[in-house]
Amino acid sequence: MKRINLAGVVVTLMVGMWSPGAGFGAAVPAAVLGQEDVAVTVHIENRRFVPHVVNLRVGQRVRLIFKNEDVELHAFVPADLLVRTNVQVSGDGAPQFGKEGFRRVLIPSGGQVELVFTSKEAGSFPFFCDLPGHIMNGTIVVDG
Repeated sequence: MKRINLAGVVVTLMVGMWSPGAGFGAAVPAAVLGQEDVAVTVHIENRRFVPHVVNLRVGQRVRLIFKNEDVELHAFVPADLLVRTNVQVSGDGAPQFGKEGFRRVLIPSGGQVELVFTSKEAGSFPFFCDLPGHIMNGTIVVDG
């Protein structure tokens, strides 16, 4: 455990694995240890997500890459997929977080964003762009 003081705010950093329900130091399933990331690229073009359906597996570590090939700003908003999930965000987008964790990321024209996370539960999870007038959506399907 390490404590850092940032402008009067003390931040505690812990190195290890955290899991909702199990807490810090939770065991990692053997099938996940050493498993390579799966990379999935979603292109944003002509106000569409291509592909509009992404298939994943529970426990799979995913690199979900969004490439905005349009001339306008777009957003990636996952409805419930990433609630209380550790998400690493990189690229030239602007991620936004709320009390439940990752909320959305804005992706500039010509921009690219990469989200790294481990899918936790099976189901069908819609995603969309929530900018005014943008009727864009897709689905992430996580199989058990």
